[in-house]
Amino acid sequence: MPVGPPLTLFRVLGMFELGYFRGPERMLGRKHGYSAAALLKALRSNTAGNVYAMAAAALFPIAAIIGGGVDIGRAYMAQARLQQACDAGALAGRRAMTGATMSSADAAEARKFFDFNFPEGSFDTDAFAKVNGVDNPRFVDGPSGDKSVKGYAQTTLNTSIMKIFGYQKMKLKVDCTSRLDIGNVDVMMVLDVTGSMNWKPDGSWTSTESEKRITGLKDAVEDFYNILGTGDNSSNGSQIRYGFMPYNAMINVGETLYDENPSWLVGGVGTTSDDEWNYQTRRAHWIVPGTNKVTTYEQINVAGASGNDRNACEDDFGQNRTTPPIWNPGDSGYGNGTPLTQNGYYYEFSYYSYRRYSSNYKLCTRKVERYDSPPVKTTTWQPGAVFDFWEYDEFDHDVSAYVKSIKSGNPSALRPTLYNNPADDTDGPNDRWNGCIEERDTYSNITSTTNAIPANAYDLDIDLIPNSKATRWRPYWDGVEYTRNGSSASDSTCPAKGRRLAEYASYDSDPGLNSAGNTIYSGNLKTYINSLSPSGNTNHTIGMIWGARFLSPSGLFATENTTTKNGFNIARHLIFMTDGDLNVFPYRYNVYGYNDLDGRLAPTGTNQSGYEAIQAQRFQLMCSAVKAQGITVWVIQFTNSSTIQQNLLNCASSADHAAAATSNAALQAAFGDIAKTIGGLRLSK
Repeated sequence: MPVGPPLTLFRVLGMFELGYFRGPERMLGRKHGYSAAALLKALRSNTAGNVYAMAAAALFPIAAIIGGGVDIGRAYMAQARLQQACDAGALAGRRAMTGATMSSADAAEARKFFDFNFPEGSFDTDAFAKVNGVDNPRFVDGPSGDKSVKGYAQTTLNTSIMKIFGYQKMKLKVDCTSRLDIGNVDVMMVLDVTGSMNWKPDGSWTSTESEKRITGLKDAVEDFYNILGTGDNSSNGSQIRYGFMPYNAMINVGETLYDENPSWLVGGVGTTSDDEWNYQTRRAHWIVPGTNKVTTYEQINVAGASGNDRNACEDDFGQNRTTPPIWNPGDSGYGNGTPLTQNGYYYEFSYYSYRRYSSNYKLCTRKVERYDSPPVKTTTWQPGAVFDFWEYDEFDHDVSAYVKSIKSGNPSALRPTLYNNPADDTDGPNDRWNGCIEERDTYSNITSTTNAIPANAYDLDIDLIPNSKATRWRPYWDGVEYTRNGSSASDSTCPAKGRRLAEYASYDSDPGLNSAGNTIYSGNLKTYINSLSPSGNTNHTIGMIWGARFLSPSGLFATENTTTKNGFNIARHLIFMTDGDLNVFPYRYNVYGYNDLDGRLAPTGTNQSGYEAIQAQRFQLMCSAVKAQGITVWVIQFTNSSTIQQNLLNCASSADHAAAATSNAALQAAFGDIAKTIGGLRLSK
């Protein structure tokens, strides 16, 4: 029997339907039946047309294999997309968290990202429905304390071919976890606390605390801590430390320096020459009266004196000068002027009184004081001396007692400039040092084109350990600072104390600990941040200098700053937040003295714009020095402008490390984004 044309699957099915395979006798041309054995034998011996039977027999297994492959492939793709959606939701939920646990808003954010990545019904899946009464999909907190987010989702996929074989649906189920993966991290926050932080973010004034920039800053710092948190608290686990450097035109680090090493300060060395510092100030002059004083009064009639007769009385006769044409000192046996020494005596003459009795009788009286030995003028008080006058200039003051007064257990220090008319050299107010400093020596010829820190600009050297008077810091003492006209110099407000790196087990109840677990700040972090109070003007440079010094792994606090529990490396980050431009004055006493008299940063006579241009360049030099240490610099500009100032943009480690915040909410978001980036948000499952 010849072989017929090729058969397709569908043709074989048709042949079954038409009865081609009703019995082997039809296929073999026989009219009588055979047993099964005979049939098989006949089929084996006669292969004509066997392909029809074989194809028919293989039809259903082939269909099952193909259908299974198609539906399993669909299920695989749906499962992969469902997992991606779960991962995206978990990451979004963790990223949105600002506290230790998820809020309803955080969960909603997670679900939003899930739905975007896996819209309901994708891949012909059934609608999501609760499972055992629990939401599906759902995003919840992970184990207590680890600040992770866990996600769960399940659905069913409707099969396309396998339903022929009775398999209608395939179950899909996924779970996921995201967390902040944190190693050893040191974060130093350099925070602008100038007077404009009392304003609204748009630059207008407000008396409502919740609207102020400073309130937004306090909330942002708390959010940052809640996101980044603390280390795992185990003896060899990761550590997260926080440091803070509030700044305006001043910096408050005196007590920290004193506690670490008093000899880093002028006034803490222990020798007179090293414990005196020169201020633009005043010095008292005293008079020790002469001995055996005899006071008499002499009179003349000044009627007819040349010019004004009263002036003739006060300025001429009263001062023992010739009073033409009516009198001269020789008439009374004296030399001319006052004071004078004559015949072994010391004389002082002074006007006493003037009386007009008539046009021809105008009586002038003067006082004559005669001493056996003359009075002594001195700048050092001694018993019996009386105050004479103040001399205004640059003078040294011993600051040792003032420096020691930083500790509450030590007495306050007598102000060396005393009261205005002191009775003696102890007649003055007592002052206690608040911790603000004057910077150490610097180089006064830095300009806008200076591109490297000069070797003798000690103030810009982050890691230099003080070893001389030029490299030590000096106490800021506003009570002794005067201008040449005798007025107290305009001073600067001292900000809150800077805080070194410390671990805080919680934001609002635990103290700050060093790497050995010892308390270095007894107050909790929330109380400290809430104590920040806006005042003063803006000097970015001094904030950056001291933020770097407190963070540096190779400077003043190198031993502590490089110590970890687990021996691994430390990622160091400096966050610089400011709400405005540089705003420093050459005619105000600040961390660099009184520039118009001291000339430490610029020649005396430099105006404000020139002074600020120099400070701006010094800021850039410091930013470069910080980044050269491997520290990541983040910058947040908190103003009403969304355009970041170029000097701030240049300071950041990159453009991606700079942000502009125009509202309190935006400031919180900027801090939160940095915390999440530092923490390394990732999937842990």
